[in-house]
Amino acid sequence: MGNIMTLSMLKSLFLLTLKAPKAAGARIISLNLPVQGLWLALSLVSVVTSLIFAALMQVAAVGEDQFSELMRQSPAHSAPLILALLQWGRAVLSVFVLCWVGRMMGGTGHLRDVLAVMTWLQAVTFVLMAGIVVLGMALPMLSSLMVLAMVVWWVWAVVSLLDVAHEFENMFKAAGVLIVSLLGVTVGLSIFFGLVSGLFMGVS
Repeated sequence: MGNIMTLSMLKSLFLLTLKAPKAAGARIISLNLPVQGLWLALSLVSVVTSLIFAALMQVAAVGEDQFSELMRQSPAHSAPLILALLQWGRAVLSVFVLCWVGRMMGGTGHLRDVLAVMTWLQAVTFVLMAGIVVLGMALPMLSSLMVLAMVVWWVWAVVSLLDVAHEFENMFKAAGVLIVSLLGVTVGLSIFFGLVSGLFMGVS
């Protein structure tokens, strides 16, 4: 996240994000991190996350049972590079949509602010996912509960971060921004996926 942050600062900010994402978001915004570095970090985390997920799908598809067959039919197994491209597109589009929708609903956040908090959230989510995968291997019975807990935390964290970025001081408005933005990103990705699929089908 930039050469001004040490490992101890990152660890402290990570723990603060888990306990108080709103306070963590305010601290991230106050750092005034360079926009180019934030875009690069967002792209890197998005692509690496999707490629690791694709690698896990490759491992899961080794067997001959029904679950393995479903894994072999998933895009993560058959087209990991396309999945990485779509994941990158989703991440970038989400930042613009969250910023635009927030301002439409009365927020004052700038693109840099939304980009900073969402990039950091993406990085924290990646670390949590990696931890769940490792713990899931040792404690498979608890993996579903850990995933559920992470999803609940993620919703709380993203609403808190949007509240800070747009200076709403109203979590309900931030929740509304998230819901509307998810719908917008879904529509945008559907169009993007159609264009990409058409391109590859044309090439083939």
